[in-house]
Amino acid sequence: MGGGTVPRGRGTRTLDIVGDVTVTTVPDPRAGSSAAQGTGRVEAVVPPAAPRRRRRWRVVLGLAVVGLLGAELVLAAPNLKGALTALGGAQPWWIAAAAFAEATSMDLFARMRRRLLAAAGVRVRMRDALAAAYVADAVHLTVPGGAAFSTAYTYRWMRERGAGAAAITWTLVAGGLISTSALAALAVAGSLLVGARSGLPALVLDTVLVVALVAGVHRLRRRPDLPLVAGRRLLLRVNAVLRHPPTRGVDALERLVGQLQSVRPGARDWTAAAAYGVGNWVFDCACLAAAAAAVGTPGLSVPVLLIAYTAGMAASGLSLLPGGIGVVDTVMVLAMVAGGIPAAAALPAVLLYRLISLVAVAAAGWLVVAVQARRTRSSAAVSRPEPGRR
Repeated sequence: MGGGTVPRGRGTRTLDIVGDVTVTTVPDPRAGSSAAQGTGRVEAVVPPAAPRRRRRWRVVLGLAVVGLLGAELVLAAPNLKGALTALGGAQPWWIAAAAFAEATSMDLFARMRRRLLAAAGVRVRMRDALAAAYVADAVHLTVPGGAAFSTAYTYRWMRERGAGAAAITWTLVAGGLISTSALAALAVAGSLLVGARSGLPALVLDTVLVVALVAGVHRLRRRPDLPLVAGRRLLLRVNAVLRHPPTRGVDALERLVGQLQSVRPGARDWTAAAAYGVGNWVFDCACLAAAAAAVGTPGLSVPVLLIAYTAGMAASGLSLLPGGIGVVDTVMVLAMVAGGIPAAAALPAVLLYRLISLVAVAAAGWLVVAVQARRTRSSAAVSRPEPGRR
């Protein structure tokens, strides 16, 4: 049982919390001012069942996460000791190469965002864009629900640099589209390389997929209104299923499309941003390759590398934990094992890659946060007038 005061309106004096029931004492206005000090009616506010159900689901999900991690730890225990031993004998030069590749990947991502902002008429310094990329990545990798918080931070950062709603919407949507397309291109490339060895049917299937992607891009260039048409149809179906009015959400969708169409990037902007987006994934993949070389992972061919990397990145959104912990690592190891690499040799490579791309990047991002906070405090202290001076 706990007590405290909460401003729930004039005249409210105390509240006590007993379990999930909040008891509020409200003075009786009919008792007069003196009586109001000691008498009143008691209101018990019982929260709805929905928050309780959410709490139960959180407990269930938490237990599921703990069980999943425990199962993975038990299953990986036979190889984990050997993997840690292999990390101790990793070659320093290859570790340095992996760190350089990851730093280059982050730099290219920041350049892509900076170029998209420039296409929308917003100029930012490369140093600021790179710092924001590290901070956003640190939030995304370490905070539960990090994707939402990371997007919120990026939104606020762009607003502080003078970007309007249209420029921010354009940058986030275009950046997501480029990054997703670039990762898909790497996956198709790996599939094509594997298909070339697997026989004609797989190669034909991959070729059809590439042709379909190219045709889709060409169609969108000729009919830029297709996303709006498709979005309207999807909203109609969703509203019908949820029994909402048919036009619900249509105005917001039209405003969003209008904001995107207000930005007119040139061919050079698209080319540069796409090159940066592809380079971001390529150098991150190179970090995995260098990590595998550092621990001496045998048999890691380019097709297996691309398949393992893109599968891990695609699975990162399925994890209940920040940074895709547990899921990304497992998928990468399994993809390498499917490619003919022993699990005992694949696990050290993935662990080293994750130490660099997740732990080191997150640490760098939080270091940037600390430095920026210290500078902000120093600036505030300098600008604050001394006592007695006007």
